[in-house]
Amino acid sequence: MEKLPRVPEGGHADEAEVRRVLASLDMDPAITTQVKTEDGRVGILLSPPSDHHSPTDCVLAVVGPGGTDVWMPPRIQRMPGEGGCSVNNALHPLPPPH
Repeated sequence: MEKLPRVPEGGHADEAEVRRVLASLDMDPAITTQVKTEDGRVGILLSPPSDHHSPTDCVLAVVGPGGTDVWMPPRIQRMPGEGGCSVNNALHPLPPPH
């Protein structure tokens, strides 16, 4: 399995390279994959199909200068309508629930 590219401090993540690595993972086509570039960083959402009633399963990542972060949002943020499983949450993480 390939790793996401490393981006040096002061550099910019390459969305095409991130998409190439994701394509090489040979994931189930039912998994939603969204990629978005903003301010030199690339946000990633990976999510299997949801029943729209239970918490959505998803993994978020952001590739940017100095490192790559990968996480799963808290359960409350993964509930339908909460916005936790979105590529925008990868780029601009929601604050932790209280």
